[in-house]
Amino acid sequence: MSFDKMKWSLRKWFPTTKKFQKNALLKKLSRFEKESIARGVAIGLFINFLPIPFQALWASLLCVYFKANLPIAVSLSFINNPFTFIPINYFLYKVGTLILGEPSKSFSFPEFRFDLGHFLTSLEFFKEWALGLGKPYLLGIFVVSLSTSTLGYLLIQAFWAILRKYSCTPLERMK
Repeated sequence: MSFDKMKWSLRKWFPTTKKFQKNALLKKLSRFEKESIARGVAIGLFINFLPIPFQALWASLLCVYFKANLPIAVSLSFINNPFTFIPINYFLYKVGTLILGEPSKSFSFPEFRFDLGHFLTSLEFFKEWALGLGKPYLLGIFVVSLSTSTLGYLLIQAFWAILRKYSCTPLERMK
């Protein structure tokens, strides 16, 4: 299938600008307003660092609940992808060890053989490995997720205020 054919076949599945304007929910979730964008950035950055599947889906659900900008939140949830997964999670672990003041343990994964006959033994092995890294890793996830989402929210608020200050006339600023 050529690129043009694929592009046209995908267009019927993805919402267009007209569809966004007609659908009330999509219109609210794609607003270009200070609060909506700041919430979208915060949600996207928070979800990004959580080691959960379907991050874009969770970001979408949180956007509906918090009335945040959906495209921005979903875009930011893709920062953590198969190429960046290992460095990001290693960083989360290191942040946790720094906060706890513990020395870093080996982050390498020992030889692991999954055997369906010994399923419980395999689970026990994985549990022991995860518990060895668990406390610093979970603390790193919590601290980095919360701090980046808060920082992203505040930076958007500050950027928007600066943008408004220098791009509007004094009469428009009084509104």
